[in-house]
Order: sequence, then structure tokens, then C-alpha cells
Amino acid sequence: TMAVPSVDLEPELIERARALTGEPSNRAVIDLALRRLIASKQKGAMIDGIAGLTGLDSGLGAPVVAPSESDSG
Repeated sequence: TMAVPSVDLEPELIERARALTGEPSNRAVIDLALRRLIASKQKGAMIDGIAGLTGLDSGLGAPVVAPSESDSG
């Protein structure tokens, strides 16, 4: 089995997070927070990876528009 870490958290912070999320327990709040942090960081890495791709026009059979070009409309 995995060891359960013991952490010292600000009670006000946990209570505020529980109120905002509706999670029933401190563990559920921490689990949700960690999952969202990981998803956020992974999403940023995926966006950076996609932004670095080149030669998409030929592979997609459609024009690729840079974000700065599509934001003007």
C-alpha cells in the first residue's frame, strides 16, 4: 500500500476550497486540486507542442491560420 502523506494546510484555504467546489472532504478537495494542476500543466505542454509543429498545411489539405491572423476578425 502507498504511504499517506501528512501535510500542514491552512484551514481557511481548505474550507474556502470546499465551499467553492462542493467537495465533501479535505481529501477530495486536495485530490481535485492536484488533478486540475496536472491537467493545466499538461494542457500547456500540449499547446506548446502543437504550436511547434511545422508543415501542417500539406498534411491537412487545408490552410493553417496563425492565431494572430484569426484574432483580427
